[in-house]
Amino acid sequence: MQRGRISGLDQARSIAIIAVVAVHLSFQFPHLPPWATVLARMGQYGVQLFFVISAVTIFMTLDADRKRYEAASHVTARFYIKRFFRIAPLYYVAIVAYGAMSWYTYNFQADHASILGPHDISDVILNLLFVHAVSSSAINNVVPGGWSIGVEMLFYSIAPMIFFFATSRARLVLLTAALVLACAVFVAAGACGGALECNVKNNSFFYFWPPVQVPCFLVGIWCWALFRPYLTGRAKLGRPAAGIALGIAALCALTTAACGVWRGLANEYAPVVAACGSAAVVLLCCSAASQRTVGRIAGAIGRESYAIYLWHFVFAFEALYLFKDSRMLATHGPLLSLAVFVPVLAATLAASYALSRLTDILIQRYASRFARALLERVDMTFAFRRDASVGVK
Repeated sequence: MQRGRISGLDQARSIAIIAVVAVHLSFQFPHLPPWATVLARMGQYGVQLFFVISAVTIFMTLDADRKRYEAASHVTARFYIKRFFRIAPLYYVAIVAYGAMSWYTYNFQADHASILGPHDISDVILNLLFVHAVSSSAINNVVPGGWSIGVEMLFYSIAPMIFFFATSRARLVLLTAALVLACAVFVAAGACGGALECNVKNNSFFYFWPPVQVPCFLVGIWCWALFRPYLTGRAKLGRPAAGIALGIAALCALTTAACGVWRGLANEYAPVVAACGSAAVVLLCCSAASQRTVGRIAGAIGRESYAIYLWHFVFAFEALYLFKDSRMLATHGPLLSLAVFVPVLAATLAASYALSRLTDILIQRYASRFARALLERVDMTFAFRRDASVGVK
């Protein structure tokens, strides 16, 4: 653990972001070998890995603050301040940046291509308020990949309530059952038109929307509840347990592929199955986290994963323009496409990491500084109230 961070979680984040970048680049390489195409497209479930890690991190943070501060309202206020200033500043910059890019490509590119889907000012406002995950036009058209940020922010809004309610395993079971039932009802009524079963189209609004994705956070919460010592580094998985975790991850990956990008049998179930496999991956990463060179590089990528997620689309769109008319890749077939895809993936990650470090210096550091100052004022306010209450008594 370094600076309050768990290196295993950062390494798991690096797996997630590499997978996400791979899937978005794969659409620019239609001539990849079939197995490589399926493997790259599986990268979309890196988002569910992010969701599981997010749930673990949220409960870890709330648990740490609950031990330091008495009032639940104090813990909740600190949580919202930290989450908002971690997510919002870069996201607001991304709204402006991608809006400018889309305007430029639409007005000055010969093919009048726009990098975003149709949307209007109301969709931008919904994104500014982080409620865009409930709107089909706003959910993924203002910032590329913004749907996952919208889902996360909606989960953040209820996370403290979940944390303070689920104080025992029995309560967590009750909460899980209630949320899963609610999500099932919404999916049946919305995505399935009232039917008991349907096949939600991959990467559609009803795939992105919260009722399909919220169960992934529940998987992360259960991961924290059951395996806390292993996630925090206080315990290590033995070889048999690590083998079981690896087997679960592999089985879930195969099932996810069958439900989703490979066979498309049930896209609405693919996220939660992917989340179950993601929990096993997180457990393995935290139990086997090392400080070797590969571990340090993965940790560095993981620490910047949010900014990389926002900015890698810039370079993915550049790859689209670079390779869309490439006859060489089509002529020489799958092996050449694969040989080009791998270094392009590495270059995209490197460029996105560099841009993320720049925006960290220009934006995120100031946001973090402001958040710390605000947290200090909140702490002083609650301390004053506590002292006043004690004085009255």
